[in-house]
Amino acid sequence: MDVRVCAAEDLARLRAQWPTPGSDVHGAHVAAQQRGSASYLVAWRGPMPLGSAMVNWDGCVGANARSTYPGCVEIHHLQVRSEQRGRGVGAELITVAEELIRSRGHTRACLGVAAENPGAARLYRRLGYRPTGVRDLTAYTWIDEDGVAHDEIEDDELLVKCLDAQRPAGLSAWRAALPDP
Repeated sequence: MDVRVCAAEDLARLRAQWPTPGSDVHGAHVAAQQRGSASYLVAWRGPMPLGSAMVNWDGCVGANARSTYPGCVEIHHLQVRSEQRGRGVGAELITVAEELIRSRGHTRACLGVAAENPGAARLYRRLGYRPTGVRDLTAYTWIDEDGVAHDEIEDDELLVKCLDAQRPAGLSAWRAALPDP
């Protein structure tokens, strides 16, 4: 598996091999990357896209998260194609995102997890992300393969991870080292 920042020449292949009905999600992510507000990471196995994630350099997406953890770099829009789930794609995307965040001198990464997505919450906690109690509601519309629009409201909790090279020993010490909001 190769995870890398999406290049402009990858866009046509993404659109063809991983269509997003009703909207050009890949194009929107590349546009945000070109503006400098985000980095769009894509996991590939040969020519096949397996999953993707955005690194938001402008801070947290949700208003409550942004005000409580200003300057925290958020990993969001993590998606793994259904047939690739459970194969380490999401974990690898997060690992590469953390390396990218660290390389720019940041010491904290965060992500939101929906209350109705316990599988993702388990993955994030296994990777060292800790609950903050900070919640945001996210409203969005998605379009299914039949072209039907679905309006959703997601209750997301912000999880945070310290990316310092030296972490305190033990989980209690690590949690205590999380920056105060």
